[in-house]
Amino acid sequence: MGYATLLAPCAVCKRVFSSNPLKVPSVKNEPVCQTCMEAVNLARLAKGLPAFIIARDAYEPCREEELP
Repeated sequence: MGYATLLAPCAVCKRVFSSNPLKVPSVKNEPVCQTCMEAVNLARLAKGLPAFIIARDAYEPCREEELP
């Protein structure tokens, strides 16, 4: 049994980060890091908008069996 992780630059801040390729939040199919998603959610909440739901394991590796 192996694991898979996505290493990619964040669509917002451009820093490379690791994530679950199936669950990481994205903008136009570009992944967004946890730090940027937290900032976006804080801004949304301050405007009275609901926070985006982020999968608990969005920034963890996934089992290779889960990949399509």
